[in-house]
Amino acid sequence: RFCRPVQQWPAAALHSGLSIAPTSLLVVGVASLAAAMTDLSGVASPEMPSEQELKQIAQIRAECAADIDALTCRADDIVGDLRICRFLRSRQGDVQEATAWFREFLKWRLEYGMDAYRQEVVGRSPEDFVNWYDKRRNPYIRLCPYAGRNDQGNVLWFVHTGLNDPVKWVEHRQVSKEEDAKTINLVLEWTMWHLDVLSRREERMAYCIKVLDFRHLGGGGRKLPVFVPEFKGFFQGMLQSMQKHYCEHDSLFVMLNTSWVFRTLFSVVKLLFTKRQVSKIRLLGDASTAEVRSALSQIVPERLLHAEYGGPVQRLVGFLPQDSAEDIERWYQTRHTLAVEHAAPQPPPPPPPPPPPNGDGSGEAGHGSGEVEAGEVEAGKAP
Repeated sequence: RFCRPVQQWPAAALHSGLSIAPTSLLVVGVASLAAAMTDLSGVASPEMPSEQELKQIAQIRAECAADIDALTCRADDIVGDLRICRFLRSRQGDVQEATAWFREFLKWRLEYGMDAYRQEVVGRSPEDFVNWYDKRRNPYIRLCPYAGRNDQGNVLWFVHTGLNDPVKWVEHRQVSKEEDAKTINLVLEWTMWHLDVLSRREERMAYCIKVLDFRHLGGGGRKLPVFVPEFKGFFQGMLQSMQKHYCEHDSLFVMLNTSWVFRTLFSVVKLLFTKRQVSKIRLLGDASTAEVRSALSQIVPERLLHAEYGGPVQRLVGFLPQDSAEDIERWYQTRHTLAVEHAAPQPPPPPPPPPPPNGDGSGEAGHGSGEVEAGEVEAGKAP
């Protein structure tokens, strides 16, 4: 009966003396995960747009010309070829669907006011961005949106799903929930801008890898999000924004400390996915074991791992360690008084250097001239 949707569970099963272990409740987490993953596109390609894709991108841009003209900011990371390419690839090359998604994204930006809000984050270095985020993040959502880049050049996120506290997120605040949503949307806005910068500089499509830790899910007196409607609604809204307005920025989801119940249920749920969708998911077990740590180190280099996973990093902002009672009280007393801080104006980019001669007198640049190799930029060093 617990494999049925939670809405169909008998009330007696939820509120009687029946003992339901936290691991059993992970069926809810798997159901939520399935909903979150249904819009995953296929394997993220590092290739720059092909000639065929560039023609399709031009078609999408032409179809959305009026909506683009309505924006107050028409930067490359919003309406450029690479951003539109992400919409196209997220819809697996379906121009009609990609056009609909891109048009919806443009209308949302106008209605939400993102063109003005983005001035807070766009142009910040990773270090500066993390400092900006640290002052605004909610301590009851355990998210670090920049932990450096791995050896393949992917931007790393860490999310401690198991330590999120939905009830305290709802009840213990002086700042509005809308402000929390704005902060996360701005995290995504910076991420897409940063990926666009990296993609253009390195001449390959850059992506994020998100590491999710499920340890302590449903423990420590914390409720699962599905049992806190207000938090559940907020989470679903953020997922929708991430999937549609900021689509195709993830190349991989790595899930740590998933119980055997979770993994067993997921083996059934994943039958709903395509093979290409499943390829974006790595489901791992106990992160304290040598086997799981070895698998994790193939994705995240040890130098960027938190001490929780055997690495040297002592603090990943917003992820671990958990905030102290004093930190939370300071956030509670000051967060709602925090002023808007715009990023410093960025100087115009320098003109490209003249192409070196090829030795045949043609003067054409060799392929890869001036490129930055994947993984060369560490945390705080990338633009």
